[in-house]
Amino acid sequence: MSAISFPAQYKQSILHKTKNSTIRIGEEIDKYKAGETYSVKSYAGKHWNVKIKILSITKTKLCCLSNHNIPKRSIKATQRKEKILSDEPVEIIRFVVV
Repeated sequence: MSAISFPAQYKQSILHKTKNSTIRIGEEIDKYKAGETYSVKSYAGKHWNVKIKILSITKTKLCCLSNHNIPKRSIKATQRKEKILSDEPVEIIRFVVV
């Protein structure tokens, strides 16, 4: 089974099933497929003993994320952290913990 990586600070949110979406940029675009199940690990490579099933993947641009119910603070944090332009392509991945 393939794996999907998340920053370590999201571990508890994923384990408690409160996180249900993620924004992917750069080389992670087109890496995952809707309908597939992935094991979850940290970017450092540590597996979290949990799996997610991807429900949908929406392609858009960073500047348009607010049209998809992504909070503006999350958009600004992503732009600042990743140092990307507002017209950069991104994917919104919606998932459930299984």
